Amino acid sequence: MAQNNLANSVYATPGYYSAGEQQKQQNPEVKSNVRLGLSKFEKTVVILGCSLVFFLMVGLVGEKIALGNHATELQVTTNLLGKVKDDNSTLKQEVSELQSGNRLQKIAKQADLSLSNKNVRNVSK
Repeated sequence: MAQNNLANSVYATPGYYSAGEQQKQQNPEVKSNVRLGLSKFEKTVVILGCSLVFFLMVGLVGEKIALGNHATELQVTTNLLGKVKDDNSTLKQEVSELQSGNRLQKIAKQADLSLSNKNVRNVSK
């Protein structure tokens, strides 16, 4: 007899359920998850952390832009320095050509000047 009662409770006819069994049948996917909320401290830490990451990202982008600008300025300065060095070497070459002995003698001949060895005195330290 005990077995007949067991069979009846397991294989009950559809449509006749108790209140608890009917709720389980209608929502078999509903799980009783308990979700804990965040405390004020945890919310504050998350907000501050996200804010810090955001501002660091903005700062990093700003610094990259500034670095690019400085690199451009450095390139312009390097180009100007190269141009000045080229101009200096050209001017030095021009000065050495103007001071050459042959040129001075040529100018002296044009002015009817002569160089006498009697009037030359070597001075050395």
